[in-house]
Amino acid sequence: MQGEVEEMKQRISIIIHSIAGIIIGYFSVGLNSALYAFGLMIAVLLVIGYISEYIVEKKGMKWWFSNGGILYILFWLVTWVLFYNYSVGPVIV
Repeated sequence: MQGEVEEMKQRISIIIHSIAGIIIGYFSVGLNSALYAFGLMIAVLLVIGYISEYIVEKKGMKWWFSNGGILYILFWLVTWVLFYNYSVGPVIV
């Protein structure tokens, strides 16, 4: 029973961070600056971290980073690069 609850908390954290990473990656393209996009990613990561700690109870930095933080950064980076390259388009010389 305790294992199932722990697994459910991990899944909730992973889903929250993955969806947030995709959404923030999309909106980061509109900033037109990699530095601002990175700053937005870090700021939202901290906010999402506090939200997920509230939802799944406080587990510590190591648990939070391994069950959401890394995926958030990965999804943000992939989404940002994909949409940034799509919006810029090919450069024809």
